[in-house]
Amino acid sequence: MKQLLFVLVAASLFTACNNAPKDDAATATPDATTAKPEPPALPFTPSYSASFEMGNPAYAAMIVQGSWKDWETNNLDNMKNWIADTIVAFHSDNVTVQGADSLIARWKRGRANYTSVIDTIHAVLPVYSTDQKENWVLVWAKEVNTNSKGITETVELMESWRINKDGKADMLLQYDRQARKK
Repeated sequence: MKQLLFVLVAASLFTACNNAPKDDAATATPDATTAKPEPPALPFTPSYSASFEMGNPAYAAMIVQGSWKDWETNNLDNMKNWIADTIVAFHSDNVTVQGADSLIARWKRGRANYTSVIDTIHAVLPVYSTDQKENWVLVWAKEVNTNSKGITETVELMESWRINKDGKADMLLQYDRQARKK
């Protein structure tokens, strides 16, 4: 009886040690490894698009340099290089500006109010709407402005820039939140 028990235990151990691990990739169907998962149903239907993929990183670099670095360094004469003549800018103060010349003039007037600007980019994301066939650049940032009286204000900003087929920004949607008073 002891010998039979010994043989059964030995056979079990031998079988357990010699089973090669199963390769899930080899047994998986091609569709299971290449198919994109279905997005979950949204409680609302997006009015613009729910179909995005990563966009062109060069557009992100263009927006960060033009809208952010050139603003910070007060070098706004470069704006004609990256904005379309037909740009429409919806600013966070509820002012809409149309046309490159009007936007450049407004930004120059605004920047002249500050002796110092320090921008911090939290995130920049170039995206492409596959159903609308449009490129966008999304920017989340913080701006610390000091005016001529030495008063400093901090603003958190979110900007959405649409890029036209010529590779220039033709729309700005800007949102902000002032820093809370302590």
